[in-house]
Amino acid sequence: MSSLKTLDSTIFSFVILIILYFNMYHRSQKIFTSYVLYRSLVLTNIILLIVDFFCWYFDTLPGTFNFWGNRVSNYLLYTLAPIAPLIWILYTNLQVYQDANRLKKVSLFLLIPFLINLILTTISLKTGWYYWIDEFNVYHRGEYLWVLVIMTFIVLGISLVLIFQNRSIMEKRHFYSMLLFFVPPFVGITVQYFNYGMNYNWSGMAIALLIIYFNIQDRSLKTDYLTGAFNRRQLDNYLRYKIQTSSERKSFSAVLIDLTKFKQINDFFGHQVGDEALQESVKIFKKCIGKDDFIARFGGDEFFLILDISIPLELEKTVETIRQVTNQFNQENKKPYQLKFDMGYTVYDFQQKMSTEAFYHYIDNLMYKNKSQNY
Repeated sequence: MSSLKTLDSTIFSFVILIILYFNMYHRSQKIFTSYVLYRSLVLTNIILLIVDFFCWYFDTLPGTFNFWGNRVSNYLLYTLAPIAPLIWILYTNLQVYQDANRLKKVSLFLLIPFLINLILTTISLKTGWYYWIDEFNVYHRGEYLWVLVIMTFIVLGISLVLIFQNRSIMEKRHFYSMLLFFVPPFVGITVQYFNYGMNYNWSGMAIALLIIYFNIQDRSLKTDYLTGAFNRRQLDNYLRYKIQTSSERKSFSAVLIDLTKFKQINDFFGHQVGDEALQESVKIFKKCIGKDDFIARFGGDEFFLILDISIPLELEKTVETIRQVTNQFNQENKKPYQLKFDMGYTVYDFQQKMSTEAFYHYIDNLMYKNKSQNY
């Protein structure tokens, strides 16, 4: 009966992962690092599911071929087991810091637990620490299998700590979906460890990847792929909602920001550096506003902030904070370019009953007034 349950869960997980992999593979965003890492996670779990299936298939079968098949498949399974959690650390790191270059250093660090597990797995061929296979080709758990389980939980725990430490800079919805990733694998690994014969480890991982897929889909529909800010469609919807729900007691503020001399950055340093300048701009905005405030890319080099601020003085303080953080960025001189912003900003006046289009036009005029004063 347990083998049937194992087969059922394996087929279920395999179908989910195959659908996810080929759906992501044909997407235009497949050139981006986050999508490469996600597909690598899915592919790793597909391979582990196949290997795990052969472990169950060869177990107890007589004959030399089955004997070696059982040994090779189990060795591969234990060797490859930490790869998915390690890739998850890279994926988490990228989601938090939005810096693909940082992953090279992190990857070198992650080689350590992988090599430790490789050594322990190889030693287990002689000592049976993780597992051993008797003369009747029957698989047995080893005395120190718990070491691999603990290592897996530690690796997953590192990502969990990273997410919690940076929750203030993460979008709330994205934060919760990243947290949910840990639940199915944790439950699956724990159930399988204490109930030998059940195979819920990789099924739990498949469910976790499905959760992240839904989050990716949601974000791709709502966000600008380059900067991570919300896109114009989401801005229109959110601004319309804020206008409709504003009142005399509670209003909101908006800031329209133009990246000054962006064309010169593109022309002088190239479009790749120009893209980086846009990304750095969004990082600056995120440092200056609340985590529940709204950032959208309004146009090519224009951004729109919607803030839960109803008092003009508080809005002035936020705008001044953006200027100060921008000056600090320029003084650190880490980039070949300088950032400067022209800003139009206001607290929405409920009494004027402006439509979304009228409010866009109004704040756009404020921004151009600010720009003309700087020249």
